[in-house]
Amino acid sequence: MNKTFLIIGAIVVIGMVIFKFGTKSTDSDLKNTLRPNNSIKPTSFIKNDKVVIVKNVKLEYLKIAIEQFCNLSNQDEFIVLPRLIILDNKFVITFPYDIRFDQFCFFVNYIKYAHELILKPDYKPDIKAWCTTETTFTWMTDEIVNKKVMIYIPNWDQEYDNVYLTTQDNLGFKMGFALGEENKRLIKPELQFEKINIELSTITSNEKLDFE
Repeated sequence: MNKTFLIIGAIVVIGMVIFKFGTKSTDSDLKNTLRPNNSIKPTSFIKNDKVVIVKNVKLEYLKIAIEQFCNLSNQDEFIVLPRLIILDNKFVITFPYDIRFDQFCFFVNYIKYAHELILKPDYKPDIKAWCTTETTFTWMTDEIVNKKVMIYIPNWDQEYDNVYLTTQDNLGFKMGFALGEENKRLIKPELQFEKINIELSTITSNEKLDFE
């Protein structure tokens, strides 16, 4: 991707930030660390299997991207409270208090195309996410619901406003964020389904960072 595409991509990212988080979103929102009263912050873990694995990225960059997403999301309520687990050659992100499926998809997209970071030539994160879908999730169809799914963004993507999804039985979908584009069935998936190769219950002593 050349510099022109990067600049266009950054503009599109800002546009999607406004679309997803409201017209009041500005650069200042990306740096806004104000949060609601701590009394409404979740304290009880909610069992879920939503997980994101990120490779090929510097820790300092990934922390900035997560902080920006939290700043955009958590000004009025605690929508996303990710936990970053630092492994030797990859980063694992979980959501101890759960996260809505649409926000989960937005999160994957934002980490891929984080504001300003996308302009850095060495910011090329490799991201895959997994979860088990439920009937209460947004954007569900009969072909997607109640299945394990893998969510990702191909390296060639230049639309900046979607994620791709492959079900456990290798049905492929493009999950666009524009109205009417939420679950476009593909002739074949962009990537074949892969099982997550990390057993989270075995991670005990690695460094963990919680974001809010």
